[in-house]
Amino acid sequence: MPKKTERVFIRGARLSFPALDEPRATMAGGNDLKYQATFLIEPSNPCLQQLRAALMSVASAMWGDRASAVLANPDKSPLKVGDNKERVPEGYAGMLYISARSKNAPELRDANPHILITDPRAIREKFVAGYKVNGFIDLYPYEVKDARGVTIKSGIAAGLVSVQFCGYADAFSGVAKPAESDYPDCSAEAEASGAYGAGAAPAPAPAP
Repeated sequence: MPKKTERVFIRGARLSFPALDEPRATMAGGNDLKYQATFLIEPSNPCLQQLRAALMSVASAMWGDRASAVLANPDKSPLKVGDNKERVPEGYAGMLYISARSKNAPELRDANPHILITDPRAIREKFVAGYKVNGFIDLYPYEVKDARGVTIKSGIAAGLVSVQFCGYADAFSGVAKPAESDYPDCSAEAEASGAYGAGAAPAPAPAP
């Protein structure tokens, strides 16, 4: 099957884990340095219709009748569900997300699209995790083969083309917060501990 690339415009997303001022190591590690951005997308965002259609177009051109099965596999599709992450990072709950990468520096534009942002300091100030952005990505199929030519990994990847600053919002801390279920219930232990647990008043704090 012939390989096909589809360009998609993502509008009204929130930015996560940006590496836009300089390339950084990917999850593959080693010397594989790339510019990166993850777009968090509300399930009601109209751009998802175009995104899903583009994914199906790429998958159909590559895998034919198996396209739907490929896209249903979260290891093969770049569009993922935030709640399915092992530890849901801040901002991911209830959202869909897609991560895009490129060896080449993406084009970065301000809210006024006539203004290109190129200064590294300005990039770090405008493209903060949690801020609102638009962006262009390229969707394309990939195959990884072993020395015998046997395919050992395949799917659809997203190439980062450009990002536009769209608006300020609460910045993400970058830390995955523990869920309520991650904590044990220590109520009985706390009540039984020390004089305070027995009903005595706590000792007063020392005077400054």
